[in-house]
Amino acid sequence: MRRPIKKRPIVSPDIVYGSVDVERLINYVMLNGQKETARKIVYGAFDLMKADKEAGDDPLETFNTALRNAGPLMEVRSRRVGGANYQVPREVRAERRQALAYRWIIAAARKQKGSTMQKDLAK
Repeated sequence: MRRPIKKRPIVSPDIVYGSVDVERLINYVMLNGQKETARKIVYGAFDLMKADKEAGDDPLETFNTALRNAGPLMEVRSRRVGGANYQVPREVRAERRQALAYRWIIAAARKQKGSTMQKDLAK
């Protein structure tokens, strides 16, 4: 029997860019319910992208491109046939692809050496 489909909460667009994707990024960056700190981190990073001439003019476009590039198209799922488990390649659903992309981007940013995202706000 299949599981029932979850009702996902609807995310409202963010304040500055009016994008649902940016608001989701803020929610993923947020730790311990500190949403304003997460907003400062994300908008600070977008300001750095805007100041960088090589990245282009629009940080939202750069972010959307990064989100598309980071998300996987295929993944292997375990399937039991007879007594053996097989790794079967399957396409990734759009919601899962986006969630994995957010998770991987933020994990890579947190894993970087140097000052943390929150310490960069103090400067």
